[in-house]
Amino acid sequence: MKDDLERLYLVERLSAAKIAKVYGLKYKNPKVAESTVLYQLKRNGIRRRDAAHHLRKVSEEMVDKWITRYQAGESLKQIAGEEFSPVTVFLHLRKRGIKLRDKVEAQIQAVTKYERRPFQGDDNERAYLVGFTKGDCQVLQHGRAIRIRTSTTHPAMAELFANLFGCYGHVQVYPRESKLVGYEWSLEVDLDQSFKFLLQSLDVALKNFGRSPATFFAFLAGFFDAEGSIYFHKKNKGGAFEIAITNTNIPILVRIQRFLIFVGSYSKLETDDQDVNRLGYEKEGQISNLRVWRFHDVVKLLKALQLRHAEKAIKQEIAISYHTSEDLETRAIARQRWVDTLRRIGEERDRFIEVARLKVLQAKREVDN
Repeated sequence: MKDDLERLYLVERLSAAKIAKVYGLKYKNPKVAESTVLYQLKRNGIRRRDAAHHLRKVSEEMVDKWITRYQAGESLKQIAGEEFSPVTVFLHLRKRGIKLRDKVEAQIQAVTKYERRPFQGDDNERAYLVGFTKGDCQVLQHGRAIRIRTSTTHPAMAELFANLFGCYGHVQVYPRESKLVGYEWSLEVDLDQSFKFLLQSLDVALKNFGRSPATFFAFLAGFFDAEGSIYFHKKNKGGAFEIAITNTNIPILVRIQRFLIFVGSYSKLETDDQDVNRLGYEKEGQISNLRVWRFHDVVKLLKALQLRHAEKAIKQEIAISYHTSEDLETRAIARQRWVDTLRRIGEERDRFIEVARLKVLQAKREVDN
């Protein structure tokens, strides 16, 4: 454990709070998790970093930009971002003689910098958004805002996130390093209190949206856009398309399977111990996979789901085209479209990751200079 802590704390220079997240430490008060890491550092004889480290590597040009942003209404935390602590920004501003705003006034300015518009959708839209956020987002109460976060390596996912929430609030997009894929993009938006329905528990959501097939299919479409997969299973000289939803939240997959039984579709739920390094760090647990593979069940489900994720929507269209045609030439065209689509998606993903890498490296060079 000591070697791992030294790498994270001294080499990668992660804060105690971020190391706690890496290890998956969760407490009601985040400070408890941070204190646990600090205790382990002391217990393993790992020296604390120089508190003045950030002060020395901050350039005058950087402070000039900080002053401009602060005077424009941004908070110390917003200015600090991922590279520095709010305390570092505070000390440099005070050193320059900048009059710091009253805390309450600063919070109000930060909150109201971007306009937030109330939710305008119907029950189906509400169900879709809950399914999407339960599948692949972190949703939390942040002051007077409902904050939504996610990360991705796929431009289609970033585009979907912006389309879903960009009309209601300002979507922030920034690159970062990732232990799992090297580099990725983080997306974040603050919404007003009309989006409080996104905070409801999974049990409540399933109960509310399970009252009618329409709202449950909307919920399932959102969840599938976040966590679902469509793939081609080769068999002899032919093959067929299958559907899979993979998640560590077993109860939600059980509820989806029950709904599929209710609408007359067969599926199979399998649960295995997940690879402890699946997320880029050691984390034990189980992961489940809900599969639909019978010809009529696949077509029926794909036709019922109104998918909005561009990559999955085109896969959906190809799969339906393949399975609803008995013409061999039409099926051959669909198979070729499938191969071309997978190649294009892979290329777009790789370019998206590369842009993130270049921007992260550029930001590091600017800090070092």
